[in-house]
Amino acid sequence: SRTKRKATDMAETLRDLRKSRDIPMDALALVSRCDISTISRIESGKARAKDETVVRLAKALGVSARRMRQLCDTALDERSGG
Repeated sequence: SRTKRKATDMAETLRDLRKSRDIPMDALALVSRCDISTISRIESGKARAKDETVVRLAKALGVSARRMRQLCDTALDERSGG
């Protein structure tokens, strides 16, 4: 389903941004004020990030929420061959 694909795209985007910045998950949780279990579930594709959570995570990672969503859309396009 489209919702599951979006969760997978966010998982990939969040994990890639966090790892490229060498930020441990617990540090991201602290800075973003998001629960570490929430971040873990988003990164594993088991949970869909709410808009407020995307904003917090993006800010903590030094990107805009809009840019984070654009990266998700790019991941979707690449996987779907578009």
